[in-house]
Amino acid sequence: MIEAVETIEQPKRSLGTRIAIRLVKLLLYVVFVGAAVYYTPKILSQALHTDYPMATITSGSMWPALKTNDLIFMKGVSGSEVELGQIIIYQNSRGFTIHRLVEKKDGKLITKGDANSSKDNPITEDQVIGRAVYIGDSPLRIPFVGVIARTFKP
Repeated sequence: MIEAVETIEQPKRSLGTRIAIRLVKLLLYVVFVGAAVYYTPKILSQALHTDYPMATITSGSMWPALKTNDLIFMKGVSGSEVELGQIIIYQNSRGFTIHRLVEKKDGKLITKGDANSSKDNPITEDQVIGRAVYIGDSPLRIPFVGVIARTFKP
């Protein structure tokens, strides 16, 4: 036996109602994306214990581990906590440098870019602002996303 199912037709919405619904959806989308862009660094700052939770790689000195325009995440640590082989971030007169810690000697830290032929000048432990966040043995990086950060840099 076949039963007939009665369908209820939705009333057609007016053009004004459809436009209003689309505008509300667009507004909600813009608010959500704006909140994500605004709050993500703040949340990461608290979770990673640093004022600088993200950085963009701007040179090829750390190739092949890190490539130009990679976005990396940084964990706030002191210079006394860093270990040999870790990629550390330190402040200098030009800004920040992101290189691998290759030596600890007489209270000084010596770094080197993986692709560089020579070591950097020694730094003090108080210049260290953090180290790269790792997944296993590899630094956590998002390829090419750094282009966006560099584009909108103030």
